[in-house]
Amino acid sequence: MKLLPLLTFGSLVLLAGCQPRESSIPAPAPEPEQQQAPAITPEQPEETPPTPLPVPSPTNSMVGINATNQGYAMVQPWSKENPSYSEGFGIYLGDGNILTAANIVYSASFVEVTSSDGSQTVPVTVTAFDPEANLALLRLKNEKDAAFLDKLVPVTLGKAPKLGDKVEFWQFNADGLPITTSGSILATESSCPFTSGEPFVLYNVKSSVTPLRGGAGNPVMTGKELIGLSASCNPSAQKVLAVTQTMISRFLEQAQSGKYSGFPADGTQVTELTDPVFRKYLGLPENGGGLYVAKLPVYSSFYKAGIRSGDVVESVNGIPLDSKGLIKDPSLGPVSANFLFRDSAKPGDVITLGIRRKDKDGVSRPMTVDVTLDRGALEGDLVNPAPFVAEPRYRIYGGLVFVPLTGALVGEINKLSKNRPPLNLVEAIEKKEEIRKKGVDEIVVFLVALPTQATLGYATMSPSIVEKVDGIQVKNFKHLNQLLDRPAPGGTHRIEVSQQPYTMYMSQQEAAKADRFIQMRAVPVLRRD
Repeated sequence: MKLLPLLTFGSLVLLAGCQPRESSIPAPAPEPEQQQAPAITPEQPEETPPTPLPVPSPTNSMVGINATNQGYAMVQPWSKENPSYSEGFGIYLGDGNILTAANIVYSASFVEVTSSDGSQTVPVTVTAFDPEANLALLRLKNEKDAAFLDKLVPVTLGKAPKLGDKVEFWQFNADGLPITTSGSILATESSCPFTSGEPFVLYNVKSSVTPLRGGAGNPVMTGKELIGLSASCNPSAQKVLAVTQTMISRFLEQAQSGKYSGFPADGTQVTELTDPVFRKYLGLPENGGGLYVAKLPVYSSFYKAGIRSGDVVESVNGIPLDSKGLIKDPSLGPVSANFLFRDSAKPGDVITLGIRRKDKDGVSRPMTVDVTLDRGALEGDLVNPAPFVAEPRYRIYGGLVFVPLTGALVGEINKLSKNRPPLNLVEAIEKKEEIRKKGVDEIVVFLVALPTQATLGYATMSPSIVEKVDGIQVKNFKHLNQLLDRPAPGGTHRIEVSQQPYTMYMSQQEAAKADRFIQMRAVPVLRRD
């Protein structure tokens, strides 16, 4: 775990020089009257005491954040949803960077920050954004507003805390008065702070805080140094879940490099090894530790390194796992092994796994495997699992609307159907690996049929998975567009989908008429690739 160094300031020692007297010249004897008179010396300028350095506090290091969020409607990807508004806090890190929580600015069309006293408000832009870690970095939108930052006192990232350490939760009220609430790091908790992705290790802070502005983006401090950022607050349980110092450090390290890719994500599914009968079946010691690899995608970093279903991971970088898959961190106690290859790592890092694999003779043999971490669980998935998409892709052809299948789309369909999504979409997600064997690397959906002369009778076939166009397997959304753009056999495209009656026919001539009709009356832009 690489920590940012503490900044310390050395003491400035001033030494006054003395002029030695020449020994060859005797000192003149003072006259009697001079002995009674006070010595006259040249008047020396009075020294100005050094100006004390400003001390970070909620009112001079924090800002309020106001965001107008207006994401695209996934079921009508050419249009945006009604605007919503969110607010929270941010903390100034210096060098023009303001750290906040991603859930405040997740689909923001406009973001502004305001001073604690409300006297000044300036627009900002989001320069780094990670919804999985719930962290975002902001910078001023206009150079002319630079004076706003001159009034702020930057905070530094402190050392990683230990369980039981006392902390403070910072915020300010509507009158600009600082509010600090004491607390202590009671435990850790495995959770994804904003999305539903792979979990991180978060601080569980015990505090009687009453959150303002939603309770997200508040700095968690030790002394005057930042060690965490609130993701959520539960006043009734006196509990604050905070993103850790380790995650903030990794986030800033990547963001400052100018190439932010995110935290490693593997997608491997594991189970605990607390059942002694199961351990015996695997040929493991009765009281040992480890995690059983139940399933892993072929595009994951673990699979590419040689890990297979049925393997038992016993250690990570030489650190042993207990039977629940936990490691013992010297500061945080028992934490998920994810801490070593997700929270404190970055894509490209190499970890060493100690595993056991049962051979054909039924003997469990130890071995080591080096894994180069990446984000294969997200980038290699046939379905982009992100809960929202900045600019969703779509294609309208003769009134038929086609889109890639994404987690954001599934989420909106679930909401509209009251968690009863179409069965063919559910099956496609469950059988992704079977679909991959057909050469597919992105699942495409026939989403809806806009009412035109060319789409009569096809509305009941949506939403469904697009299988083929003119007998050719659709590999991805780009490939679908290529197939629709080329001349159709006999002037008519045959589009096969996973919903009865399974086949749609679209004349290129009729599609062109329908497209002109739609552009004039409903959707000016028919595609976003």
